[in-house]
Amino acid sequence: MMAAGAMLRSDPKATSMQHMILPRSLAKVSITLLAVVAAAAALTFGPESSDAASTPCHLPGALGGGPSLASTLSVTNADGSVASADGTGYQVCITPNGSEAYSIVVALADDTEDLGTANLGRTFTITFSLPEGDSATSAELYADVQSYAIGTNARDITLVLKPVAVTSGTAGDDPTPLQDSLARITGGIRFNTATSGVHGIVGMWIGASANRYSVTMSGSCPSFSTGSASTSTTPGAIEVRLWAPHLTAGTLAPAVVNSGSLRAFIPEATASACFGGATLEDIVVALEVARTAATEGTTSLTAGSQFTASVVTGGLLITVPTITFSSPTYRIAAPRLTRQPAGGSSASATVTRKGSKATVTVVVPAGSKGKRLVIAEKIGVRFVARWTGKAKAGTTRIPVTVKGLRGKATLRVTLAGKTIATLKA
Repeated sequence: MMAAGAMLRSDPKATSMQHMILPRSLAKVSITLLAVVAAAAALTFGPESSDAASTPCHLPGALGGGPSLASTLSVTNADGSVASADGTGYQVCITPNGSEAYSIVVALADDTEDLGTANLGRTFTITFSLPEGDSATSAELYADVQSYAIGTNARDITLVLKPVAVTSGTAGDDPTPLQDSLARITGGIRFNTATSGVHGIVGMWIGASANRYSVTMSGSCPSFSTGSASTSTTPGAIEVRLWAPHLTAGTLAPAVVNSGSLRAFIPEATASACFGGATLEDIVVALEVARTAATEGTTSLTAGSQFTASVVTGGLLITVPTITFSSPTYRIAAPRLTRQPAGGSSASATVTRKGSKATVTVVVPAGSKGKRLVIAEKIGVRFVARWTGKAKAGTTRIPVTVKGLRGKATLRVTLAGKTIATLKA
């Protein structure tokens, strides 16, 4: 259901960035990530995962990318009862996919990647930690995503997912159906390293039931490749193109019209930069979703039935519950809103540490550019400045020396005298 070598490619002439994650095929090839151009930067934080026994991975093909990260898995039924408290009966494979991504596959203990009818309505909670020095960014998944949480150390990940039905198909804009699956979970997590450039939209996630999909962000959306604010005055837009066969393959039941779904979480700072408005509630009211398909032209979706948008903790949740194929594009925009005034988005920060050296990643809205930014460490009862300077718009990674014990040192990040984050390093 996924693939092993990652492929990241950027086009310096392009003004937007596109992501493509391909699910593992039924022939158990590995995941491929394709990056062509750009989007935004924002942060979201969630509870840190616990240190528990790992769920072993022995799935053929998945380990071609390298050893699986240790993880924990619990599975609950639709009524909330426990189906598997410790992942017994399942395996989770989280393996390197190039230098800046991990592939994720959930399979049965017998290596079957189609989890079957019994698991279709169940909820899978996966926790794992990225290696020291890595920091998580976006998640791009083939699943019904319930939540994606990044711990305050930027390495601890909690994913809450439900399986989706998928029909695999050939390449191209009109895929030929190959194989039906009743319930699958696959996808990928992107991350930065201590030496890599900033990439990905921290905290953003996409979840889809499709053969493959790509995401393009343009206009006033911040740059994905650098994290810097866009200088464009064109209203921002997010486009998701999805590919899958028009009909199911008929390998499990008679062939019918194939349908999928799409869910996307847009962090608050990204939503404000892309869509404008004074509040997320303003964006929800003004948000428009349009579908374009080669044989249909462009149609506007009806809010409430054909798509929903809601304010959730940290950002916007957008859902398109039913999608038909072969290769439609869904464009999300709010053209009736003016771009968010400078400084209207929230600033945020996270930290990673190696030895006495810590790297603080700060996201600053365009309107706060040039304001005084201070990173201070708590020594006794007072805070001692470790770095002071003028804030840059977008995402900036700042190295600092920390004296406190690892995991116990406290860093406070202030912007224009206001605390934007208190972090454990």
